[in-house]
Amino acid sequence: MGPQEQPRPAAVGCRAHTGWAALVVVAGGVEPPNVIFRGRADLADPTGRVRRNVYQSSRSLEPAQAAVLVEAAERIAAGQASAALERTVRAVKDAAAVRSCAVVVGAFAGAPLESILASHALAHAAEGRLYQAALLRGARSLMLDTLAVPKRSIWDEGEATLGVARDELRRRIDRLRRELGPPWAEDQKLAALAAWIALARSS
Repeated sequence: MGPQEQPRPAAVGCRAHTGWAALVVVAGGVEPPNVIFRGRADLADPTGRVRRNVYQSSRSLEPAQAAVLVEAAERIAAGQASAALERTVRAVKDAAAVRSCAVVVGAFAGAPLESILASHALAHAAEGRLYQAALLRGARSLMLDTLAVPKRSIWDEGEATLGVARDELRRRIDRLRRELGPPWAEDQKLAALAAWIALARSS
């Protein structure tokens, strides 16, 4: 890249699980997507003192005790997310400038802690939300534009934002496996699509 050239814009997409997330960076123009990075972010406490499945592991505790652990998990996960995203931005800086971060999010909107601790399903959903929120918080700490993309409507949002019919959009995302090789499972596909949507919205 010459001294007068501006780096290509890029966006990082994230698909979180309990304690970790898949990251995909998409760069260049909106069409076609140019995947320049795939990675993994570890979001849990590296010391292991706070369990990655903090809600599940706190179900036998009193709510006040559980709240302390949940707050610690949130703080640690946000710090881990910020560090992982910063490493990702640095890793691609010679090829592109990451300006936004899109996180695939679930439908769980939250519930009282006592209700979460009483339900295996709610505890699992709350853990997903914790790590999704940590990625958004970490991205904001790096001054990246953030976008939460609901998983249940991500293909609809892709169609509306990118102007590509859903079936064709799925084919294009699937075809990237031939170009990139593994890993290219649902995590990478959804993270790439989220990043592509963010890139289109910022361009």
